[in-house]
Amino acid sequence: MRARDDGVIRVEDHGDGVWRIEELYALPYCRGAIWVVDGSDRRLVLDAGWGLVPLDRCLPELFDRPIVAVASHTHFDHIGGLDRFANRMVHPLEAAILADPNPTAVQSLPFLLDHDTLAFDPVPGGFDAAAWRLPAMPATATVAEGDRIDLGCRVLRVLHTPGHSPGHICLFEEATGFLFAADAIYDGLMFDTLPGASVPELLATHARLAALPATRVFPGHFEVFDRARLVYLVDRYRREKSA
Repeated sequence: MRARDDGVIRVEDHGDGVWRIEELYALPYCRGAIWVVDGSDRRLVLDAGWGLVPLDRCLPELFDRPIVAVASHTHFDHIGGLDRFANRMVHPLEAAILADPNPTAVQSLPFLLDHDTLAFDPVPGGFDAAAWRLPAMPATATVAEGDRIDLGCRVLRVLHTPGHSPGHICLFEEATGFLFAADAIYDGLMFDTLPGASVPELLATHARLAALPATRVFPGHFEVFDRARLVYLVDRYRREKSA
């Protein structure tokens, strides 16, 4: 892996064997980050973006070692390219969606018809939001609270963190304090009224994440931040919801 930016796909090196892949054609608020974590034995890919430009075609070096792909949850901007990976993990509560990722289940519709989501169209012939369908991508395994994903020389613990979606998970690396938070928390507007979302559950998830000895937070959208910012964002959201 190496840092690159061709105007369509950007790869950022965050150090310590952590990389972020971004699909620049999607606007930031719905540009699901693709996080890559390298261990000595295999590579973790957390989430898979929209997949309108297949990663195995535009970024073949991503696939140059064994990979385990994990879906933090099953919204369209996080699983669109998951079918390109042979080993796919997800929480049991959302496994059925990977087997049948219809537009309602992955919430691409009516969302794509109601919101401006693309910075530019990367699809030859034009992207048709109404007709877009994801292929079936059944989970090859499920992961739940307390499970550990061993990459060789580094281990990430699975946290069940509902609120944004019922089966949402985060990954926490205790050795480094790295928290891969996906859409549980990020520095932007939280989407907490989508089908399956729950503000009370999200508040509980936030309190749990704020109590972790996190050093860096790698979110599903926008910028990486530290524990101080995590605590601030948790408190700000709590105050917003109690107003």
